[in-house]
Amino acid sequence: MHGNVYIVEKLSSKESLMHRIDARIKLISIFIIVLFANLQGNIYSLIILELFLVFLMIISKTFFDVVKRTILVLPFGIFLAIFQPFVRGETVIYNLFGFSIYYEGLLFGITMFLKFLVCVSAIMLLSSTTPMYQVISASRKLGMPNIMAMLLGLMIRYLFLMYEVMEKTLKAQKSRGYNRKTLGYKNALKIFGYTVGTLFIRAYEQGERTYLAMLSRGYNENSELALYDNKITLLDLVFLCLVIVFIIVSYYLGSLLNQLL
Repeated sequence: MHGNVYIVEKLSSKESLMHRIDARIKLISIFIIVLFANLQGNIYSLIILELFLVFLMIISKTFFDVVKRTILVLPFGIFLAIFQPFVRGETVIYNLFGFSIYYEGLLFGITMFLKFLVCVSAIMLLSSTTPMYQVISASRKLGMPNIMAMLLGLMIRYLFLMYEVMEKTLKAQKSRGYNRKTLGYKNALKIFGYTVGTLFIRAYEQGERTYLAMLSRGYNENSELALYDNKITLLDLVFLCLVIVFIIVSYYLGSLLNQLL
């Protein structure tokens, strides 16, 4: 199970042009893309922006992996958008089983789904090309409070650890003949309660050990997070400029296509 979590870090360790871009530049670029997508209501601009993200996935050698992960969360976007044609608008274009489908609602639903797709693709691209510790370090350099960066780092670190603990617990149960298909609902629920309780106790004990270890090393509220001192290169600046230029081009090109079509 935890292998699905580790795959993100494995992807971020690949070698490509996108992987060499500084984490701060990628964070700024993704923020600009997400902001533009949320402020943009032009379908063509959003499609062009998604194609740009696909191009970045291809050059980063993570296209198929990012697509697989993106597909897992697409149902949430579809769920949000699928009801819009039935509840929003005035111009009826079709009647489906007695329910009216409105043109304005259909347009709004497609736009909402494309915004969701662009934002998810951008975040998936960032996580697939940047190790988590670099994302945290870059966020700290860009102004994130130290305590928040520290908590985020600990959360990510022990997320992997608790997945390992959970997997060991499940393996131990299977080795003792536990099979939820052969157990009744009541017994399965009881074992599930034991498992959750065990994980909670282990998480609490691990938290106490971590806290004592940090205290023994002199940690306090004034401690600073160790940052990776990477310098911004010409390649990073060129990439940021290209992202900004492409967003501007997608805006005007989308507006032009909207007028022509």
